[in-house]
Amino acid sequence: MDRRESLKVLSLSFLLVFGFAFVELIGGFLTNSLALLSDAGHMLTDSVSLLIALVTQLVVLRARGKNMTYGLYRLEVLAALVNGLFLLGLVGYIAYEAVQRFIRPEPVKGPQMLIIAIVGLLINLAVGYMLFKRSGENINVKAAFLHVVTDTLGSVSAILAGLAITLWGFYLADPILSIAVALLILPGAYAVIRDSLRVLLELVPAYIDTEEIEREIRKVRGVTDVHDLHVWSITPGDVVLTAHVVVSDVEACNDILTDIKGVALRFGIEHTTIQIEREGFSCPPSCPLLKRGRTYTP
Repeated sequence: MDRRESLKVLSLSFLLVFGFAFVELIGGFLTNSLALLSDAGHMLTDSVSLLIALVTQLVVLRARGKNMTYGLYRLEVLAALVNGLFLLGLVGYIAYEAVQRFIRPEPVKGPQMLIIAIVGLLINLAVGYMLFKRSGENINVKAAFLHVVTDTLGSVSAILAGLAITLWGFYLADPILSIAVALLILPGAYAVIRDSLRVLLELVPAYIDTEEIEREIRKVRGVTDVHDLHVWSITPGDVVLTAHVVVSDVEACNDILTDIKGVALRFGIEHTTIQIEREGFSCPPSCPLLKRGRTYTP
């Protein structure tokens, strides 16, 4: 995961989106187009989300010190959660404004709206392409990418509305297509919020089966039992596994640890912490799965 490269992409994306947001905002007022104003709102919100992602990446890269043994990678997840909530707020705003236009339809300058929307589409496509190449590596960049996707949809809807208004004078196309974009935003917003909360709540990543991992560890030669197995993520793709492993011969612990590490790697887990125990080892009171003072026996 090259965070420095992601930083460059986010910086350029922010400048492009933030710069054109003002152009589209002015154009929306001049043409009286809700679709353009909604898209300008998208782009301003996106510029905020990109700025959050940008600052977060800078902090993460510079995080050092003995009190940050995991770095500050969780900031990426928090930023993604904020961006996901921004998306939900955006949906509510677009829906409200569209309903107002249904109640009181207003004339829109179609040709001017169409030109501005086409330029906006080209910028969104360029930014979206840059972010797409990095969206699979970083949940923060993924959230920013989803914002730009909604912008692209907003630009497309503005273009379609502009065509309908210019060719047929159908002003209701403006709020209709705005609501369509709002509905398309919802799944992406839900996915970002869900994935962020899964990491923050330290749930097992969706693609990992802890029972299968435990079965595979039990198959390792010299292992007689496994307990207190935990799997969680620092950030998506950076998974941690800890476990207590009971062995029949502690002299063979290095070989056992190597084999367990191999099991974890097969599941995409690179960071493992394994506590080796003899049979009959007394689990400490802090052990969450055993009662105080109980001796663990396989």
